[in-house]
Amino acid sequence: MGRQKIRQLTLSGWSILFSAIVLLIILSGWVTYRFLKPFPPKTLTLATGYPGGTYEGFGERYQKALAREGIHVNLKRTSGAVENLKLLKDRTQQVDIGFVQGTLGAIEETSNLVSLGSLAYTPLWIFYRGKESLDDLSQLQGLRIAIGPEGSGVRKFALELLKAAGVTAPPTVLLDLSFDEAQKALLEGRLDVLMTFSAAENPMVLECFKSRDLKILSLKQAEAYSRRFQDLSHVVLPRGVIDLGNQIPSSDIHLLSPTTNLIIRKDLHPALVYLILRSSVDIHGGAGLVNKAGEFPSLGKQDDPISDQAQRYYKSGGSWIYAYLPFWAATFVERLTLLLIPLGVIILPLIGIAPWVYTWRNRSRYYPWYRELRKLEKEIMENKPVDRITEYESRLDEIEEAVRRIRTSVAFYDELFILNEHIRSVRLKLRDQIPPSSC
Repeated sequence: MGRQKIRQLTLSGWSILFSAIVLLIILSGWVTYRFLKPFPPKTLTLATGYPGGTYEGFGERYQKALAREGIHVNLKRTSGAVENLKLLKDRTQQVDIGFVQGTLGAIEETSNLVSLGSLAYTPLWIFYRGKESLDDLSQLQGLRIAIGPEGSGVRKFALELLKAAGVTAPPTVLLDLSFDEAQKALLEGRLDVLMTFSAAENPMVLECFKSRDLKILSLKQAEAYSRRFQDLSHVVLPRGVIDLGNQIPSSDIHLLSPTTNLIIRKDLHPALVYLILRSSVDIHGGAGLVNKAGEFPSLGKQDDPISDQAQRYYKSGGSWIYAYLPFWAATFVERLTLLLIPLGVIILPLIGIAPWVYTWRNRSRYYPWYRELRKLEKEIMENKPVDRITEYESRLDEIEEAVRRIRTSVAFYDELFILNEHIRSVRLKLRDQIPPSSC
């Protein structure tokens, strides 16, 4: 009976310990799955734009920046911002990130997309042929105008602006031509007006500026248009900024411009998001022809949902470990740290109760025999059955043998000694019940 109780007690203690370990492992696994991600993938896909365009140029710079960290960026050519947003929204498409102008498509709060901020101004350039100097969209009535292909951001904004100016009806002809096709047609005289979005530094834009046959339309009502179309800002291309010696342009050019925003899918790995944000500062942080240094990237003019990580990055900068460690090592340390924090919340309390568990584990081995001894003592004192002395002696021998077999820490030997003393005390009480005639 005594050995069976000891065995049951030992198994019970080990069961509790084993269950605690299993629970800790399960909880750690859940925390890892719920809040952490494995190491970032080595590739991602970036939706850019048409060949030779601004977005393709941006994409190539991101491709080079991330390649230095061992990340390969696949550049997916598209017709422009509208198609980029469509690809990003389509969960069946393998597109992780894309360039989008303004708030094209109005990203819903429930969407799988978030913005990493504005990267640059991409002004609306309106080049035209003719002897007259034009300064308003209403003067384009009856002309052949290239407004960009289907799926491009320029087509969406061009149609809205031309409609507001009242020049979309015949005899005006609107043509769905890409930038390079429209530029060629304009130079050859088969087109009157070219409308396109592009960075001021784009080689094709600079080529149009330097052509003697083309002029740039400077909008005298640019500020008014920017008030009506809140996705567009009034920006100025300063006189001579393209070529100071030849004073190109010959005067300040007033333009309308959306901001180019970097849109990602919410499930993009946090480490990759950090690399993209850091690269965006390097790529877009300098002065441009229509913006000052430090103006971009930013979270200004954002109506789309903003990535939480981007908000933290612009507010306090990136994690310090990425500044001192290689990307792969910093990622590992960050993942490990985030895992250890919840584990620490669990382990520290366990450490605090460890002394209590240790004491309980040792004392629990002889507590049952205290109860057994107390029960026997009560029977002896209350019943005083002389004819059961042999039975009681046998039970005391069993308890004493069980206590002798107990293995416990040296720190608890004194309690075992006390238990043995109690056994002897009960044995003496039993002997006191023996009649003198039986001695």
